[in-house]
Amino acid sequence: MTVFLTPEEVAKYLVDRNLTSYFALSGAVLFLYDWMLMLPVELDVVWSEKLRPLNVLYIIQRYMPFVDTVGILLPVFFAKPMEPHTCRVLYSTSAWMFIGGVALTEIILMMRTWALWGKDTKLTVGLTIFFLGCWVPDLYIMHLFLKSQTYIPSPLPQIGCVILLGGEPILYVGWVILMIYEAVILTLMLIPGVALFRSGKWSALTTVVYRDGIFYYLFLFGLSVVNLVAVLVLPHVLQNLFFPYQRVMHTILTSRVVLHMRSQSRKPATLSALVVHAR
Repeated sequence: MTVFLTPEEVAKYLVDRNLTSYFALSGAVLFLYDWMLMLPVELDVVWSEKLRPLNVLYIIQRYMPFVDTVGILLPVFFAKPMEPHTCRVLYSTSAWMFIGGVALTEIILMMRTWALWGKDTKLTVGLTIFFLGCWVPDLYIMHLFLKSQTYIPSPLPQIGCVILLGGEPILYVGWVILMIYEAVILTLMLIPGVALFRSGKWSALTTVVYRDGIFYYLFLFGLSVVNLVAVLVLPHVLQNLFFPYQRVMHTILTSRVVLHMRSQSRKPATLSALVVHAR
């Protein structure tokens, strides 16, 4: 199906696309800045350790934005005009890496919550089912969203790809699911925290874990709300305006959770002070 844009539509698209491009660029710059800022700590507490499963997960989620945000998404917005098929491949690859990267960060944060519950067996099963129950539908929603998009040849040399988002704003369902997931994990994290606080066994490491956990989850929840509103209210071209921020902030905040916790655990306080069986 061939789609043509009127001169007025091209002008409007160019304005909206420029705004989206600048947001994508600022998200990439934010990620690179945080990576350089935290690299000395990362070298000390991650790269100097053995490649345990958590370290592998950390490294993958930490460095995926170099590919999906810096390496793929920016060329989609700023490169010279590309063929529609090329645009579809690049944008779809970035989108799948986006949702995969966010899922990996949530696995790391979920593992931290699981540890706070003393690695409870019932919670292990429950969290696994809950994770799959949230993320499998999100993957299907992403499939439907990408399938609904239309790519057309660029009418202007300053636009690399022209993506016309089609269909209903089904992405809002994905954001609602993500918000529910984050709210449940935050609640599960708070329950042992309350028990630990009442017991008087509050340590410096405990403070770091709960300070980061509560603030970061509230921030990510708020960012999900912003994306939900954008999908429901803004024009199609601007629906993904805040996607790059959601992507890089998941990686930035999750990485800081791990780095702060490991840095603090090397001090006299021990991680064993965190393990509480909530009753």
